[in-house]
Amino acid sequence: MPLHPDIQIKNIVSDDKTMTTKKKVLTGIAGVLLVAATAGYGAAAYYYSSHFYSHTEINGTDYGEMTVAQVKKKIADQIPSYQITIEERNGQEETLTGEQLKLTYQDDGEIDKLMEDQRPWAWVIHAFTGVHVQLENMVAVNEEALKQAVEGLTCMQPGNMQAPKDACVGITDDGYAVIPEEEGTTLDEEKVIAGLHQALTNGEIAFDLDAGDCYVKPEIMQDDAELKAKADAINQKLSANLTMDFGTDRKEVLDKNTLKDWVAEAEDGSFSIDEEKVKEYVAGLAKKYDTVNSKRTFTTTAGNTVTLTPGDYGWEIDQSGTESNLMQAINDGTQGDFEIVYTSTALSRNENDIGNSYVELSLSDQHFWVYVDGKQVMDSEVVTGCRNKGTETPKGVYKVKGKTTDYTMRGEKNASGNWSYQVHCNYWIPFAAEDTIGFHDLTTRSDWSSTAYLDNGSHGCVNTPLDKVKELYDIVSYKFPVVIY
Repeated sequence: MPLHPDIQIKNIVSDDKTMTTKKKVLTGIAGVLLVAATAGYGAAAYYYSSHFYSHTEINGTDYGEMTVAQVKKKIADQIPSYQITIEERNGQEETLTGEQLKLTYQDDGEIDKLMEDQRPWAWVIHAFTGVHVQLENMVAVNEEALKQAVEGLTCMQPGNMQAPKDACVGITDDGYAVIPEEEGTTLDEEKVIAGLHQALTNGEIAFDLDAGDCYVKPEIMQDDAELKAKADAINQKLSANLTMDFGTDRKEVLDKNTLKDWVAEAEDGSFSIDEEKVKEYVAGLAKKYDTVNSKRTFTTTAGNTVTLTPGDYGWEIDQSGTESNLMQAINDGTQGDFEIVYTSTALSRNENDIGNSYVELSLSDQHFWVYVDGKQVMDSEVVTGCRNKGTETPKGVYKVKGKTTDYTMRGEKNASGNWSYQVHCNYWIPFAAEDTIGFHDLTTRSDWSSTAYLDNGSHGCVNTPLDKVKELYDIVSYKFPVVIY
């Protein structure tokens, strides 16, 4: 059953009054809260007019919620225990303290200025993020104490410093190259003091000597254009590659591995191959490979092993001529074979340079044998130099110097201008004593016994029957070895 209209109207009016009352209450509460919040915010702003924001860091230290006076006191109190680490090369570190350095707080107004610049009403903005500032000149450095502290560092002791080395041109496995500089560990004291002073002033807790440019630097670095040009110039002198053949797989190779030690620098900075080194090298070759005037062992036809007296047979390097040619070949950068210059050569290039073709003459047997390519092709009785008259045929190893027919041998002229002797021969094969001793026929000789040489020998030559010397003449040629024992 519906309500009476008057009752409905009364209820509506009653509800409106209730809602209005609620709104008024809520508005009142909000107003109270706003007033409280404003008062609280204002109180905080007032607080931060004399205190630093929360999480305010100055040079890495938190001074939040502190007054200017408190900050200054804390800084002053912390200075004696302040430490700065000196970072050195090779990973070494040393530490200095504020007490050692006699540091004091220097109030230059920066803390006050920081507070003046702080906006109290903006405190809520920095409530969580904090403020981070870096201030300088808060520390007064005692110069004398700093100098003493620096001089006392282990890294500053002369015995612990390694001097830097300039980049230079040096020998490597591949020739000459620019050898990089070495930094060393020598410190510039003035730079160390200046850099450390600045670090202390800035309130830093570490000072890197390398980053602070405190180490003495090499004067010449590896990227120096002159050094590169210098290395290139030297390497041009090392391009030769020469092979010298001494027979029977005996070879000498001259290349950069040896040449790199022969480079000499002149006063004007130019480079050349040291001639003395070339001379020494050639002398070494001569000592190793020359066989003239050297002793040899020899197996006789009778099967005996004898040591031969040196003679003029063999190889002998013309050292002066070889030096000159070798220097030219090196400077030209020659590649390949290099011919040694000789003053004397032998028939064989084998280590046993007599080889297997030779004349073998036994003075005791008064007999010679001729071998060609290891095979005996002839032999003959002979009469050699007279032993009892002191004109014996010389022992040793010689070589045929030539051969001729229809030859007249002569001795020395006497005071009257006559020859001491004069003998004609049909075949003449000289081998020793400047072509004055050789094989020849002597048609006037009748005594060919093995003892004839004792009292009736020659002036040193080897008298040979005519038919035999003719046969020998047809076999031998220039440089054919003659072995006499």
